[in-house]
Amino acid sequence: MACNCTKCNANNCGCNDSALTNPCTYTDCSVGSERCEDVQCSECVSYCGTSFQIGSTNEKIKIETGERLDSIIQKFALMLSQGVGTCTADDVDHAPYNLYATSITSTTVTIVWNGVSTSSAGTDVYYDDGSGAVLAASSIQAGTQTYTITNLLANTPYTIYLQSGACKSVEILITTLL
Repeated sequence: MACNCTKCNANNCGCNDSALTNPCTYTDCSVGSERCEDVQCSECVSYCGTSFQIGSTNEKIKIETGERLDSIIQKFALMLSQGVGTCTADDVDHAPYNLYATSITSTTVTIVWNGVSTSSAGTDVYYDDGSGAVLAASSIQAGTQTYTITNLLANTPYTIYLQSGACKSVEILITTLL
């Protein structure tokens, strides 16, 4: 399914409600945006309210108008598991947000993310095939937001996560194809 980026107005949430006939109407086609295959309902999937923040220095959480709902959910999941502060606050080095898998084959998976802290020196990619051994796929230069993990086993479940400094992202779960 191809994305249709012409239906939305500038605030990323002013689309006509035609999701049943055109599920990509809410698409922002930039890296980290909605994947058309993921559209399940006709609701707008970006936060459209007024930007807000809460917390004091080194514990500040900020939600921006137009921010993707899946990115917000990952932020909150990190806060639930790690608490508010280092690695989850927007005003200190934090884990990358909005991690997801795109192209999955029998031996590769491409992952994409955004929401990397401006103080990040780079991102490390890790994966686990369920054997208990966490494998380091690569260290990625700051500013890169996509990576393809290769030499995977067919029909195998993997857990994948990113780490920026001491800050670990959410873990995504994928299974390679036969």
